[in-house]
Amino acid sequence: MTEMNEDGLKKFRKVMKLVILMQCTLEQMDEIKNVPHLYRQDIKKSLNNLEKKLERFTTPLVNNAIPLDQEGIFMQIQRGVDKIVNMTLEEIHNFDLNED
Repeated sequence: MTEMNEDGLKKFRKVMKLVILMQCTLEQMDEIKNVPHLYRQDIKKSLNNLEKKLERFTTPLVNNAIPLDQEGIFMQIQRGVDKIVNMTLEEIHNFDLNED
């Protein structure tokens, strides 16, 4: 990663978090395809459009911070997306719904 001041690093982390969460959202939409009243093509299209618009603004920051030849960093990002998408609701909320 190129040199970045503390403020730049904070901004970069926020942008990366946004990119990861958007990717999680898109992947989770694919997971609910079998729930017709929740999965709608127009919603998926809107999410894809939002992602494309955000990419226009986030890509320059990401490209300046992460050299394209650093495949390991991109693999780490994808592992983070996979981890979030594969979490159960209980793991996300850090509690057991069976406890009363």
